Amino acid sequence: LFSRASHLLAVGVPVMMLVRLLGKAATRTTRLSFSPCVAAASTRSFSSAGPEGTASQQPWSDLELPGLRAPPQQLTPDEEVYSYLTPGIRKTQVADLKGKWDNLGFQIRPMNGHVIFRWANGCWDTGTFVPAPYVLLHINSGALHYGVSVFEGLKAFACKDGRVRIMSPTMNAARMQEGARKLQMPEVPTEMFVDAVAECVRRNVEFVPPYGNQASMYIRPLLFASGHMLGLAPLAEE
Repeated sequence: LFSRASHLLAVGVPVMMLVRLLGKAATRTTRLSFSPCVAAASTRSFSSAGPEGTASQQPWSDLELPGLRAPPQQLTPDEEVYSYLTPGIRKTQVADLKGKWDNLGFQIRPMNGHVIFRWANGCWDTGTFVPAPYVLLHINSGALHYGVSVFEGLKAFACKDGRVRIMSPTMNAARMQEGARKLQMPEVPTEMFVDAVAECVRRNVEFVPPYGNQASMYIRPLLFASGHMLGLAPLAEE
């Protein structure tokens, strides 16, 4: 009585994670993305204590490099496969920000990429790094039609001792888990959430504003139903 559904969890600067699960009465996909941008720091003071932005032991792999790639394999003879091109992307360079760290404003700047996780068969995959700031989304996705999504926001700071620290990521993980429970989406484990944010920061670490500037890196985790969905129904696990 269950049909296949997918969920995405993405973490990046911006970052995104991909999650899959079984949906009741309809196919659903959910994504969680973490997207960072370099932004001016708020006037509120923050403690520098927290997990350090160091490389995790996660077996990260590059999803796709610039250039041509083979189309996905057809599952059935009558299946059609389409290829989509992204608009041209000019990635931000560190030199572009020289002398501007204190006057960045709050805006999106394309950086090195983001991270995506998938939920399938009752568990998350190991995560993938994606260099392009785009995601292919079904036109009838639950996020577009019913707003089935949860997002968070947190900051990474360069500290006096040369380390990069992330502000209270376990609190953001707990809040996202609460939102997922209310929407009956798969929850993101705290350890995975923190590791994904740290990996996102590590992959874009050169864009963390240097210590002494009134700025920080902002990371945006996003969990959303990316699979097609007709009618409101619980997003049930397997």
